[in-house]
Amino acid sequence: MGAVAGLFGGALLLAGCGQAATGSTTGDISAANADSAAQRDISASNCSAEDVKVDLNAQPDHPGEFLLALTNTSDKSCDVGGWVDLVPRNMADEPITQVPTDKIEHPGAPVQIKLEPGRTAFAGVRAELGDKADPNTYVASGFTAAPTDMDGEVNADVVGSEGQPVQIPLKSLQIGTLQPITDGVLF
Repeated sequence: MGAVAGLFGGALLLAGCGQAATGSTTGDISAANADSAAQRDISASNCSAEDVKVDLNAQPDHPGEFLLALTNTSDKSCDVGGWVDLVPRNMADEPITQVPTDKIEHPGAPVQIKLEPGRTAFAGVRAELGDKADPNTYVASGFTAAPTDMDGEVNADVVGSEGQPVQIPLKSLQIGTLQPITDGVLF
C-alpha cells in the first residue's frame, strides 16, 4: 500500500497553465452528458467504445499525472478525436459526479486521428489530489472512459498500481486532447 501512496501521494495545484478551457462538467450526469454532446462535433466515429481499450498510466515522478492511452482493439480503422470523458468511480463502483472535470486544449486543439487496429492515441490527464479527510475530496477506485465521438463507455485500467487496489483522492481533473503521439501530452 505504501507504493500506491507514494505513487499517488502529494497534491498538485491546478494553475491551468494558460490553457483555454473548452468544457467543464461538475455535478450531475445529465450536465456531463450535455457537455459531452456539445463537444462531439470533431467527428462521428465509425467505432464504439467497445472497440477500444483505455489505460491510465500513472507517472511515478509526477503524482496525479497520467498518460491516457486509447488503443484500437477492433479489426477495423477507427476515427477518433477530441477528448475522452473520464468518470471516477468509488469502491461500490458508483460514479462520483461531484469531481469537477475540465477538458482543455492541451497540447493543442483537437485533431482527427485514423486509428488503425492495434494502434494507440494519447492524452494527458492531471488530477488535483486532496486529503481524504477533506469533504471536497472524493476517493476514486477506478474510472470509466467514453471517447466523446463514440457511443458507449469502457472501464479505464489504472496502470502503475502494482496490483494493489487503487485509491486516488480527487479534488478535480483536467483532460487534454487526444493526439497521435505522446510528445507534449503530459502536463
